[in-house]
Amino acid sequence: MENNVQNIIGQIVKAKENESPPFEFSPSASVKVSSVNVEEIIKTIVLTYHNDWEKQKLGFAREFLSRTWSGIPLPVLSVCGRGTQEIRYSTYLGYFLDHSKPHGLSTRYLDEILLLLGFKELDTYKSIVYTEKWLGQSKDAKGIVDCFCDIVISTKTHWIFIEQKINSGESQNPNSETSQLLRYDQAIANNTEFYGKKQIRIFLTPAGKISQKSPEWQSLSYKNLVTAGFDTLKSGGLSNIARENLKRFLMDLLLGPFEKAESEIQEIIAAAEKVVYNTNVTDRDKFVERLHFDQLVSDNRLLVDLLMEG
Repeated sequence: MENNVQNIIGQIVKAKENESPPFEFSPSASVKVSSVNVEEIIKTIVLTYHNDWEKQKLGFAREFLSRTWSGIPLPVLSVCGRGTQEIRYSTYLGYFLDHSKPHGLSTRYLDEILLLLGFKELDTYKSIVYTEKWLGQSKDAKGIVDCFCDIVISTKTHWIFIEQKINSGESQNPNSETSQLLRYDQAIANNTEFYGKKQIRIFLTPAGKISQKSPEWQSLSYKNLVTAGFDTLKSGGLSNIARENLKRFLMDLLLGPFEKAESEIQEIIAAAEKVVYNTNVTDRDKFVERLHFDQLVSDNRLLVDLLMEG
């Protein structure tokens, strides 16, 4: 469902900007005629918007309500509070990347993430997932630092390193003048445990921030994680339990790291109820309510898609 809010505003602004006096010799008449022209253009734009909305979006609003009336996937970490703590989300992500855990996904979610990063045929069978794994030590002029990576995955042919940052950049250390990911690079290079396999290094942040100092670390965003989750859900063959487990995890990814709350979901539901059931309102109020619903859907596209996922 496309959002028409910016479209509508753009058309109205364009109509105003293109307004020109039809007769140079009569300024007063031109203002009057121009005002009438713009008013009629705006009325036409609004009427077209309502016709389009009722054909394409009213059904969507009703379906959205029907999907959310029975409840929403519970965002476990978000409702517990303190949802932005990195270690909690690293442990949570590690759980769903570990095929040995009873989430019902096997390696399918991990495979979708790797596919999204361009690794199409990486064998994750019997992969081992570690959280807060010791990488080794980094040494520079200021001292020696022990390095621990949030998630490390061992496969038959690869080591996969995932370092996550939610509210901060690369961590500084008083005993080192080297940036965090460069310290990790040094520790990995000096640790014989990681010899003999190819390596994939992932820098995970909510917005997919690129490390300027460590180009070997591929950027990955929470949107990427959610997209991989949707692809897993759409691939079919999952049990109902596996689907619900993954949907709850994706809900947490969309809410917790961005410090959003369940109230935002309720706001979208309330807006949907208005556009569906508030029939005895003025044309102006109807226009405002529909635009508001469209804007909420546009601003929370992934969240709405997840709520609509059957």
